[in-house]
Amino acid sequence: MSGLRTFAPAFCVALGLSACASAGPRAGDAAAVPLSPSEMSASGAFLAGRYADRIRDVGRASSFMDRVLEDGDIGIALKRRAFLLRLEAGRYDDAARLAPEIADTLDANAPIANIFLAVEAARTGDFARAGALIDTLPDNRLNRVLSPLLEGWIALGQGRRDDAEHEIEGVLELEGFAVLHALHSAMLADAAGETALAAERYEAAVVSMPDPPLRVRLVAADFQARFLGVEPAMATAIVTDTVSADPSDVRTYLRRAADTRSGEHLTVTDGLAQAFFDLASALQRDRRSELGMVFSRLALRLDPDFDLATLLIAEILDDREQYADALALYDTVPESSAYRLMAELRAVSSLVDLDRMDEAVDRLNALADRRPQQIDPLVRLGDLYRSNENWKGAISAYNRAFSRLSADDPGSWSMHYSRGIALERDEQWDRAEADFLKALELRPEQPYVLNYLGYTWIDQGRNLPRATKMIEQAVSLRPNDGYIVDSLGWAMYRQERFAEAVEHLERAVELLPTDATINDHLGDAYWRVGRRQEARFQWQRALSFDPDKDLARSIEHKLQAGLPAVQSQSVKTADTKTDVDG
Repeated sequence: MSGLRTFAPAFCVALGLSACASAGPRAGDAAAVPLSPSEMSASGAFLAGRYADRIRDVGRASSFMDRVLEDGDIGIALKRRAFLLRLEAGRYDDAARLAPEIADTLDANAPIANIFLAVEAARTGDFARAGALIDTLPDNRLNRVLSPLLEGWIALGQGRRDDAEHEIEGVLELEGFAVLHALHSAMLADAAGETALAAERYEAAVVSMPDPPLRVRLVAADFQARFLGVEPAMATAIVTDTVSADPSDVRTYLRRAADTRSGEHLTVTDGLAQAFFDLASALQRDRRSELGMVFSRLALRLDPDFDLATLLIAEILDDREQYADALALYDTVPESSAYRLMAELRAVSSLVDLDRMDEAVDRLNALADRRPQQIDPLVRLGDLYRSNENWKGAISAYNRAFSRLSADDPGSWSMHYSRGIALERDEQWDRAEADFLKALELRPEQPYVLNYLGYTWIDQGRNLPRATKMIEQAVSLRPNDGYIVDSLGWAMYRQERFAEAVEHLERAVELLPTDATINDHLGDAYWRVGRRQEARFQWQRALSFDPDKDLARSIEHKLQAGLPAVQSQSVKTADTKTDVDG
């Protein structure tokens, strides 16, 4: 779905939405509104509603707008906004009371109202009306993806099988949508009862990309469970990916499909729900959260059991910093879902964002106990401890995760890297070095591992030629990563190649201009090449970027006394970026 990026800026204007992706202040600030809507005047509710809307707290915003609507004739523009807020909040029946007037008054200028009414018509089997409403959508790049999918499924609902096939081919006119077409082509054959053709097309959809996402594999596997049995379905659904789903969850889901829907085909509303989800997920990746929320809600309206749509809505709420609402949604994903592990791990992230650390730790430990074959809860626990500088807790969690893996599991490089960081910070360098070397053995060109180990060796004055080559390789792999470029500059500095250090550190400051440590490093390099005034300027800049106490003291001393002679200098270790990039 990356092709949507080429025209994402046009989405909001084309669909007439008034507050697309406006992040505003933290959503938690809505708590500052002291009164409930029923206690407020219409004008007060209007102002409170506008504020809640601006911070994207659509639940509160729609409640305040309800109070405004009670005041009578408020104009169609405000009614349209109230409709959109109700839809984003999942208040479908309330949205349905406003949609007809908006569509009748604004016609083609109310595309979301028309799409919503088309969904309502499809839910009742009135595909002729649904098709007529979709025909009113404006011709823009988003609708050149959405309309062919909707029109194809509506045509199938009307019994026009050949037209359905022809309609969905419209998505191929835009680059990057071949997989989407392949998936919907398979689902159309499934819904049309063409079992053999569906099996062929599902297989083609799965093999159309080198590493198909779990969602594509599960759609195909669901079909296989219904018609071929659980084991062939499991072979399709589970490859090497154990992060996004627990195989036991997938098996439970597929067993349920085989037991309760054996021989059943998809419905037209299933296909329409999938189409809305496809667009919603692409829009969310493009940070268009309002449209992503609208289409996710429409997917759930058509298929209330669509767990991925629920997860996407919760993810959007997380992005809006409405962590408590997101947490509540994650917890609604049932135990029978193939995505239950994903929901549980994301719920932990919401708890962390809510500063409920003890609960997050308790959940991860309980999750690890309930899933003795899974490493992900323990890896997440280790990462959580590491982010809070609880190095011993992190090491223990990673050790527990390693006990569940074979020693040379190729996917374990990131765990070796993460544990190595915790060990190094816990001053257990021999063990840390062993982890870093093992990570490089498993992933020889991983730039962050190359950078971390190379930087540490240089800071220790060990293995300088090899360490420098490692960091140079990391820079070649991540030339625009300011932390890695800083490491190369610092490697030059530690080897007294000060002119080369200046060159690289100036580049690092360009990439990360507000990083205190990198500015400090550049100041040191300037001092060594005799550019004393510029050195003091960089140190002053570093102080302005809120360095930690130790670095601040070091900089203040240098501003007073400069640097000592090279042979007696005391060099401050820089922080290095530790993100794991798979």
